Amino acid sequence: MRFKSKFILLLVAVLLVCFLSMTANAEDFQKKPYKIIKTEKLKTVWDAKPNDLLIVDARNPEEYADVHIPGALNIPQNKFDEYTHLLPAEKSTRIVFYCNGFK
Repeated sequence: MRFKSKFILLLVAVLLVCFLSMTANAEDFQKKPYKIIKTEKLKTVWDAKPNDLLIVDARNPEEYADVHIPGALNIPQNKFDEYTHLLPAEKSTRIVFYCNGFK
């Protein structure tokens, strides 16, 4: 009987730690210095100030060639480190990255 009580207590503790770590990760995600915007909002910003915005298509070149936002720069996600020189040096330029979505 004593073993069963310790096992249940341990199980509850493990579940609590798992829950707290998931909650912390969700909070960390919200604190990131970026935000997710909808297509309509992007179009509004793009139409208003196209020179103040850089759109980066993070998909592979084949997907980019098939269809992309006109004016978007193609930098595949796995090549970001190699192509940072293509990004603007000015920190005031807003950059929007898009891809196929979350996996």
